Amino acid sequence: MKRAEFLAQPEVVDFLAWLQVNLPVLSFNLRFKASNFVPGGLIAQVQGFEQVIKHYRWKASWQDTHQNNVDSQTWTQTLRSLGQLREWLTSAVTACDDVQALAACLQVLRWGGVQGAIPFLQRLAAEGRLTNYLRNMAGLMALDTDHDLEDLNAESVQRFDAGLTKIHALLDVSGSPIYDSRVGAAMGMLYSLFREQWTGKGKPLLAFPSGGARGNQLRNPGAFVNGLAAPQFSSINYETWARWQVRLGWIIRALLERTSWFSEHGALPARCHAFEASLFMLGYDLRCFGVPPTPLEPVTQAQHSERESTGWVPTGHPFSQVIQDYLMFRRSGAEDNKASFVDWLSTHPRDAKTISRATAQGYCFAFSMQEFDLFGRPIETLERIVEGGKDGLCAALGYKELEPFTLADERVNVCLVDVLITGKAYQQATSAQARVEFILSAGYAGTENAARTLMALGRNVGNHFGLLDAEHLPTPVFEQFFHSCSLDA
Repeated sequence: MKRAEFLAQPEVVDFLAWLQVNLPVLSFNLRFKASNFVPGGLIAQVQGFEQVIKHYRWKASWQDTHQNNVDSQTWTQTLRSLGQLREWLTSAVTACDDVQALAACLQVLRWGGVQGAIPFLQRLAAEGRLTNYLRNMAGLMALDTDHDLEDLNAESVQRFDAGLTKIHALLDVSGSPIYDSRVGAAMGMLYSLFREQWTGKGKPLLAFPSGGARGNQLRNPGAFVNGLAAPQFSSINYETWARWQVRLGWIIRALLERTSWFSEHGALPARCHAFEASLFMLGYDLRCFGVPPTPLEPVTQAQHSERESTGWVPTGHPFSQVIQDYLMFRRSGAEDNKASFVDWLSTHPRDAKTISRATAQGYCFAFSMQEFDLFGRPIETLERIVEGGKDGLCAALGYKELEPFTLADERVNVCLVDVLITGKAYQQATSAQARVEFILSAGYAGTENAARTLMALGRNVGNHFGLLDAEHLPTPVFEQFFHSCSLDA
């Protein structure tokens, strides 16, 4: 589907009209917990969508080509900071300079507080394909061309996550939005409110995807009364995420073309980014819309609770064993993708026991971009990861030297966060039950079984990378890596 066809759909036409009428009169109750990204927190009652940008907060820092820190927090500071990053990235891609393009991309990720895309970007740069890939994606994601959404497919979109959306948006000159969990959540909530009032018929045409928050914030419109549930990033493929970035960009441009909103910010692309930044602020916690959340039913031990779904409970799996199996699979010469590995796992018994395909799927938990992005890694890198220890951790994360862990704003890096939680639990409590109680009281899991699953993975990953010792207590590497990291900040 092309831009004109998408925007001509009756429901999209009505949604745009609804946004034009309602965004100026909606009120938002912003409530941000104090964090590394929003020091001191934020409390503000805002009337009208255009006023949200005045409260923009995202404390970030990155290093320019001279190793000088570029700091920002307000929207004005962020614009200046991103302008420098955009210039660096664009000039590198234009010059086909993979070394500088990689350096710029890594600083974009640092600004955004995300790291999942590092191995993918390093791999492209090592193969001399990074600038070519970014240039091709830029052409496909531009908002002012006649490209078809179908051109964003499994072949053209090799990876997509909360880091790559930032890189693609910065490289774009037509106003393509950064599409992360917060932006997707806010737009999904607006669409949900529209559908509740719309007099048209039929199933919802749009489905803005989103992802879970690190804390107890709500980022799924489906968690609210009469809300439409949003597809989760973890359940969609890369090209689907990329297409939604383009669709959202089309909607924003069409809306701003018919209004004078954000005109003080400059030309249309700059206005688009101001709109996106406002969505980013609203998407921190959808409670700001004033819609009551759906009441939770009483939770039993066997049920999943709201706390568990937004906590740090992983899909249980024997991490160290699975990555050894994966190395064996790769050495067999089989096609390197998830489907092939799942087939291989379910047809290669271990200790005379076979596992189901569903179990094999679960064993791939740590392979996603939200965790370690293991598929496609060079064999030499895999060998270092399987060997474990501090060097294995550096290899897994794409670091030359171990850097302090950064807690993202989103629910990612669950494996490593579980190591952090497990290490703290073993420091705080000496009995198994006391450690379970520690995890439950902190809200990291919703049931005792979930807490045990969390610690089982935390111990496995922590021991493998030398973050936890034989007694599952933090090691010097743990202290170096997690440093002053706090899940409450």
